[in-house]
Amino acid sequence: MKITQVELLSADIGRIYHFVRLHIDAGITGVGEPSCVGKERAVAGAVQDLTPYLIDADPFEIERLWNYMYHTVIWCGGPVLMAALSGVEHALRDIKARALGVPVWELLGGKVRDRVRAYAWIHGDTPASYQEDALRRMEEGFRTVKFTPFEPSDAGYTVAHGKRVEARVAAVREALGDDAGIAIDGHGLLGPITAMEMAKRIEPYGILFYEEPVLPENLDAMADIRRTARIPIATGERLFTRYPYKDLLVKQAVDVIQADVGNAGGILEGYKIAAMAEAFYVQMAPHNPWSPLTTAISLHLDAVIQNFLIQEIPTAGASPERSQLLLQQIEIPRDGYLDIPTGPGWGVDLNIEFIRSHPWDPSMQRKPWIPRTPDGGLIHT
Repeated sequence: MKITQVELLSADIGRIYHFVRLHIDAGITGVGEPSCVGKERAVAGAVQDLTPYLIDADPFEIERLWNYMYHTVIWCGGPVLMAALSGVEHALRDIKARALGVPVWELLGGKVRDRVRAYAWIHGDTPASYQEDALRRMEEGFRTVKFTPFEPSDAGYTVAHGKRVEARVAAVREALGDDAGIAIDGHGLLGPITAMEMAKRIEPYGILFYEEPVLPENLDAMADIRRTARIPIATGERLFTRYPYKDLLVKQAVDVIQADVGNAGGILEGYKIAAMAEAFYVQMAPHNPWSPLTTAISLHLDAVIQNFLIQEIPTAGASPERSQLLLQQIEIPRDGYLDIPTGPGWGVDLNIEFIRSHPWDPSMQRKPWIPRTPDGGLIHT
């Protein structure tokens, strides 16, 4: 078998989604999703750069091809290349599993669980609005929610800000009761001192994890917060390949890692990251703000890693058209859990007709959102 074509399909439904589609001479196609929001042109170019490594190659030699694409250029790593490489790796795994007639999770050792716990985002402003959105997620079938209760600030920690944050978290806990899960995302909005003070504010409300209390570039700062806070610390969505996770784990800076199958290097790289974390008693909660295809791929990873915690599902606030990117509907939870796909490959299929009817025009430039503090300074999200 040989790879005959590398195809990039892109849909614009208010947000741009890229899909890699590999064709082989045996008549099988495999699909993947390279994920790097805001770098769509760069990712499309990176997929083209990887094409010469793939044409006429054996699609079953996935690890050999991965290493060729990663190691044989001096500029390896980074979000753009790793997004493209992740999408290609997904498509190769899909081809191999489809050719063998098994789900991808079967090729990774088989399932260690029968269903996958999932969470969704809530949005709001006032405590009451967060409560209302949290109850909507419960009606949709979720039993865990995540949100950012913090405000952009140019003044460091203030008691008033801390009280508003606590009121929002307390309101959600009151609405959902003690059995529901609540995760908090700092989105890198906070400095170290503010992050520590906010940890004290939210600690009484049973927080599943406190994500990116500070930006992840300074692992020592993250480690300091983990030693101070009495709630689990999470990070990892901005890290690519297994290599930066080593320092994160050795420095004992994290309780929950959030590798993303769409830009960390693919599903096997995610598996390797999870296995490394397991030796440090660290759990995995994969990052996923992308299309339903990445959800499907993530579910295969969740099925096989022993230290899995919970899966992010980005349905809340998404375009209603997003669900049409796949022919199957896989993001409808039952009592907080999603089913694991059982068909060959990823067990799902792209809606090619829908994607082609919503083409992306690379010449169209969208003005970027620039988040600012009240004094006009930049918010480092």
